[in-house]
Amino acid sequence: MNSKHVALLMTVALSRVASPASGGADERSEKPSPLRAAPRGTKLDKTGTMWAPYLEWRLKNPSWSGNPFDLVATVTFKHLDSGEKRTTEMFYNGNNTWKFRFAGTRLGKWRFTTSSSDPDLDGQNGTTTINPNADPKISGFLTHKGNKFAIQAGNQGKLQGYLFTVYMERMNFDALHFADWDEATVRAYCDAAKQNGFEIIFVHVNNQWFKLGALGWNQHSSQNPDRATFEILENIITTAHQQGCRVHFWAWGDESRKWTPKGVPGGINGAADRRLQRYIAARLGPLPGWTMGYGFDLHEWTNQAQLNSWAELLHARLGWQHLLCARGQPLSGPHNINSYDGFGRDVPLATTRSGPRDYHEIMGDMDSDLTRPHFYEERHSHLREGFNLNMDGTRRLLWWETMAGGMGGFFGFYPRSPYPYPNPEQLRTHYTFWHTHKRFLLNMKPANNLTSAGGYVMKGESNKHYLFYKETTDTIQLDLTGMDGPQPAVAVETNKAYKEITLGTLKPKSQTIRLPSSSDWAIAVGDFGGDRPGP
Repeated sequence: MNSKHVALLMTVALSRVASPASGGADERSEKPSPLRAAPRGTKLDKTGTMWAPYLEWRLKNPSWSGNPFDLVATVTFKHLDSGEKRTTEMFYNGNNTWKFRFAGTRLGKWRFTTSSSDPDLDGQNGTTTINPNADPKISGFLTHKGNKFAIQAGNQGKLQGYLFTVYMERMNFDALHFADWDEATVRAYCDAAKQNGFEIIFVHVNNQWFKLGALGWNQHSSQNPDRATFEILENIITTAHQQGCRVHFWAWGDESRKWTPKGVPGGINGAADRRLQRYIAARLGPLPGWTMGYGFDLHEWTNQAQLNSWAELLHARLGWQHLLCARGQPLSGPHNINSYDGFGRDVPLATTRSGPRDYHEIMGDMDSDLTRPHFYEERHSHLREGFNLNMDGTRRLLWWETMAGGMGGFFGFYPRSPYPYPNPEQLRTHYTFWHTHKRFLLNMKPANNLTSAGGYVMKGESNKHYLFYKETTDTIQLDLTGMDGPQPAVAVETNKAYKEITLGTLKPKSQTIRLPSSSDWAIAVGDFGGDRPGP
């Protein structure tokens, strides 16, 4: 056994310790803490719970050479019962230490083995047993089924429909400056999102990938990932996930502000950028609860080949599925979101705009690709200058997006936006109607032929679930002639605090429901069995 093997230490670490950022300097200047030698071949057996918290291992490797961020070591986990495999990479964490992480996607025992050209990181093995999570409402990774977003729910990972609506609140939670965000701040951000009927919060990274606090590439000289930034990001992700929220990142911005990787040595997808991409995959890949967009104004500073290359590398290395997107640009391959920029088609810039022109434009976008989910990644913030996204416009846009089949949306506030929403209970009503009562089913499709003109319908394939929506009306026509037996029904006035009006049990026939007043109404027909917590 050589001196390198005698120095090997493998220690389980569940906590994440802050460390200084690396700017490419000699990492050997860091003083290692006293270590106790461990015999080679010691198994690193661990026990965890489904989805979260993620498990983490630490391997000591004091005699590496070169740039430690370029040392490649992989870990392959195999589920013994099903044969499912997940491969992730180790990441350098300073002080001669490499770490790797795992999130259980199946209950039971997994076996893992490491592989690397570096002897100290090669050939280590162990097992991890994944037990049920005590939280029955725990969720896993966001995915999709056809053109609908879907979430892996509960200890069995059953797919449930998910409404992908992002919330930004720049005046109280500046997505660009998150260096001081602690767990209390993230919890407050999640609470603010839920109070406004959302559960996805927004963070914008830019060149802070390389140096915490640096937005532009002209504000740093680092070619290596900043470990301090990643520690903050993973704390945001895990804290939000514990709160029942998720995080949507923008990796970059626009080149006019130098919020891109163009000025990093090697440029877009160059050596420094690829090093960063691998680090993102290794360090954040095993964490459920996040999605990532490439940035904004992409047509001004990057191209389709570069975007596809970025997404392909990440998907090849992430180990766990995370949906990626590029605003206004289509990405090739599966597990990507069709993202849209702008504020609707055929709308002159000089006119007042509110986003997509109407429900039918949204449904047209949804129907344009039935294999992947869709997302309006332009920020439809409250009363943005030149736009009429007032309370009514915001609420109705949310309902249009959902009734069209589950289009993703982006809402909230700029620092200059009129704040707060004057009637946030209206947005919470949307959340409660769909999320709390689990009414967004993956097998639902638009069926507008089942109501009169001006109304919209979503119908489940079992003919037991129907959702009707109509604006400025006191009656809604329901054609339930094809329904499978009598079903319970409720009506909800969408521009008020959530309150159900029981309509009794409706028979399978065509009928007209008279409502208490002229307003915007939704009717749910069928037993959806919802039990999610509301905001």
